[in-house]
Amino acid sequence: MLPRILLGLFGLLNLGNGLLMLAAPHLWYETVPGVVATGPFNHHFVIDIALAYVASGAFMLAGFSERRGAAAFALAGAAWPALHALFHILGWIADGFPADVINAATQVVGVVLIGFLGVALAVWRATLNEGATHDQVLSAQEARRDGARVRL
Repeated sequence: MLPRILLGLFGLLNLGNGLLMLAAPHLWYETVPGVVATGPFNHHFVIDIALAYVASGAFMLAGFSERRGAAAFALAGAAWPALHALFHILGWIADGFPADVINAATQVVGVVLIGFLGVALAVWRATLNEGATHDQVLSAQEARRDGARVRL
């Protein structure tokens, strides 16, 4: 249950961030620490990223469901934030870690930690077998003992 709740929370955060970017792109650009330092405002670019956040949030929220197959939605929703986190790490390697404490904290917590934690939660969510019947879970466990790979 905990991974589902946290995925739901991350989904709401991503969806909310994306919707803010769509509704008030200049406000988002000017208020998120470190964004202004990346270069001049580019409306098209902000909207592109906003749509990625909206999709990520929607998929993570779909992963909150108890329905069979919902974990696949959670994994899909976690992909964008994780790739975004990797991009920031590569930027640190190439250009150095941000000197500004607020910018650094925003990137470490708001981008990297959230990005990788989202993937970890989605993987954890995928191991829960929620939505499968008791007989399906037992059958899958028995098949695994026999060396077969069974998908629920």
